[in-house]
Amino acid sequence: MRSLCIEGKAGRMKSATEGNTIIVRLEDGEDLFQSLSRAAREHGAVSGHVVWGIGQLRDFELGYFDGMQYERRTFFEAYEVVSLHGSMTVGTDPPFHLHAALSSSDFAMVGGHLFRATVATVGEVCIEKFGRIQLGRELDGRTGLRKLTLR
Repeated sequence: MRSLCIEGKAGRMKSATEGNTIIVRLEDGEDLFQSLSRAAREHGAVSGHVVWGIGQLRDFELGYFDGMQYERRTFFEAYEVVSLHGSMTVGTDPPFHLHAALSSSDFAMVGGHLFRATVATVGEVCIEKFGRIQLGRELDGRTGLRKLTLR
């Protein structure tokens, strides 16, 4: 088992790996998607999945796919992450396909496809990288979605 700890730019994002597991700690103000992509690259992860995520997010955009297009809504206040998971296909667009459930200060829940997010206070994410399973994305002409492919 190999363990490696990498400190991100300006001492902010930190990540460590053991086996196929990558743990990422994010700080207030960091872009969630950029930071996760950087951690994946630094640890040689190409395909995998986000197993869990906790912390808080702000300035995030959620979407609901109605069968034709995404209905989007932006939330500016900090929300507590109740659930965060999805697939990772580094080198494709998008590299992370994440879904989130979040709770506001009055305990109201929101959730859906996560398009963008900024960490509020702190964030912790666990990524598992795959070995032989190679995930990708390809455009589906019928739906307009970039669907998962298996290689």
